[in-house]
Amino acid sequence: MATPLRDHVIAYLELNHKIVEAGAVDLLLKDRQPLILCRAVLDVIGADAPIITQEMVEEVVARQISPRPRLGAPSSSAGTSARGAAPSPREPFAVLREGFTPPPAHQDPLRAYGRLFQDRYRRLSRMLRGRPGLGTVDAIRDLGHGAKEASIIGMVCDVHVTSKQHHIVLTVEDESGSLRVLIPRDSPLAHQPILSDEVLGLALTLPKDGGQLARVEALERPDIPLTRAIGRADQPHRTLFLSDLHIGSKSFLEDEWGRLIGFLRGEGPDAGAAGGIDCAVIAGDLVDGIGIYPHQERDLAIGDIVEQYAELGRRLRELPASMPIVVVPGNHDAVSPAEPQPALAAGLAKSLPDNVRSLPNPSTFALHGVVIEAYHGRSFDDLIPALPGTSYSRPTDVMKRMLAMRHLAPIYGSRTPLAPLPRDGLVIDPAPDIFVTGHAHTFSIDRYRDVLLLNVSTWQGETEYQKMRNISAVPARAAVVDLTQPTHRSSVVTIDASGRDVQVRNGIPA
Repeated sequence: MATPLRDHVIAYLELNHKIVEAGAVDLLLKDRQPLILCRAVLDVIGADAPIITQEMVEEVVARQISPRPRLGAPSSSAGTSARGAAPSPREPFAVLREGFTPPPAHQDPLRAYGRLFQDRYRRLSRMLRGRPGLGTVDAIRDLGHGAKEASIIGMVCDVHVTSKQHHIVLTVEDESGSLRVLIPRDSPLAHQPILSDEVLGLALTLPKDGGQLARVEALERPDIPLTRAIGRADQPHRTLFLSDLHIGSKSFLEDEWGRLIGFLRGEGPDAGAAGGIDCAVIAGDLVDGIGIYPHQERDLAIGDIVEQYAELGRRLRELPASMPIVVVPGNHDAVSPAEPQPALAAGLAKSLPDNVRSLPNPSTFALHGVVIEAYHGRSFDDLIPALPGTSYSRPTDVMKRMLAMRHLAPIYGSRTPLAPLPRDGLVIDPAPDIFVTGHAHTFSIDRYRDVLLLNVSTWQGETEYQKMRNISAVPARAAVVDLTQPTHRSSVVTIDASGRDVQVRNGIPA
């Protein structure tokens, strides 16, 4: 019998140009994170094998250093409830990808970063291979043997604008070598910003003279496929999306939070709009933290981090007890600041109610068959300065570029620290149906290639530090999404608790 998760596994393998046996699918679905196992199988069998058999999956599973627990088995993994019990297979929730994987013991950091970027390159290049606009892809070391045209897939090492002619010169590399290529200033490609460390497919015209640079004729990003299976709940389910509670701050909006809780309990003139909300997702900055920015102690109502999480637990218990809550941390939370971030430590998570599931940042999970990518959004601090025309007031514009790159934070060495992990957990894979972020302290809804984009406000008023950084908050908003049609314009309801009464607005703003 087909299930939404089974359909996603099959569609994912089809996007990677593979036919899969039914027995292989059954075995993949027994894994706690089936799409991560899918990627491991793809890495082992390579590009030449057109069919994935049950025996191939069994071989990959046997190679695992420690077998992955089946969904529902006890686990010390991050994808657990606050009390440590993993979700049951009978529950309408499944973790598809946890961004954070623990680093190997005693690893050399430089080699670890090498493995991180190698993993990024391999996974994103797999998405680009087979594109009609690229044709046959060559290794960089194999170029220059009499051909006039060629296609490569490379990671951008450097972007340089020439001083006189203002042409763009890219240095890109693959696993065989590096190459400098030219984008002339009059090319349409010169008008789109290219970021360091993103992975691109490039169609080239090769020079006759070995002293000249190859010219870029076309450029492709991994991007979201234009045609793909969209996840939908087969029964009515609605999910509440929140972010940036900042519990412990003097600026926590207690009155506005109280109005939201009243709305969810059926109070107020528009309380009927709360009907059917049976899950909540919170995209980071659960508490305000300690020592996050200079002189933060002046802004804190609770100066002890343990007490901040205890107060978070009390606030989350105000939500309906029957409502599962999925949380990821943000840069204010008490976890490693380098991304991907692990889930909350057990000592802090124990303060949260039993209906909370604490996941790493980022994480991808399925709710009733709808694939949700939850990422706090720290990399906005890097991408907004790098992408002309973007701003904190329109974070969904940046989210579109993340989806086009299929990466949440590609730039190394900027404000967003990257953890030297063996797997790049910031690659967006699989493609989500809903992509939710926070961090920007604004409220924005949009769509991109049938992905619903949500940046879901804050429950903190403006601090002096935010005013200094020119961040104008749009607080006390939340989004409610109908999972039976998650990407439709009419599927979203905006809950605005910033005024005297809760206001409800339907649909995605035009």
